[in-house]
Amino acid sequence: MSVRTSDSGNTGLKQTLLHRKLNPEDHKHPVNVVHHDEATFGEKLADNIAAGIGSWTFLIIQTCAVLLWLTLNIIGFMRHWDPFPFILLNLLFSVQAAYTGPVLLLAGNRQSQKDRLTLEHASYEADKADEQNVEILKAIERNTEVTLSILRHVEVLIEDHVSKSKEPGTART
Repeated sequence: MSVRTSDSGNTGLKQTLLHRKLNPEDHKHPVNVVHHDEATFGEKLADNIAAGIGSWTFLIIQTCAVLLWLTLNIIGFMRHWDPFPFILLNLLFSVQAAYTGPVLLLAGNRQSQKDRLTLEHASYEADKADEQNVEILKAIERNTEVTLSILRHVEVLIEDHVSKSKEPGTART
């Protein structure tokens, strides 16, 4: 099942996304404000590195670098600094993995903290909305009681008027 939006809806969505791209430091949601503004230098660095490692740009650049490394070592335009089993390349991958793992764990822990803060904020907002709903229902109940008392009073007035009009000697209009 596909959902279609109008052209104006698509335009509004594109403008919103463009605005978000142009202002990445503009964190309106309270959880984002806390998450980004109170982060230490190391936490911000871990977030940025994790975002870079998880991007297509990183994968493409790394693939090109590895292919260039292999090509230069196989063809030998330069001196073969890393002959066939490519031990130096494997060492570089090991060093990269040794640093990438902990950085990704740090970024994952930060995301878990942000998720926890988001849930706490959502719970607080839901409780606040529940309180507002209770107040609205109480106001509706009060208004209903006032309306019912007015209707009872009108009913009594109508009954009085009807009973007076049925008495002998009163003129009907």
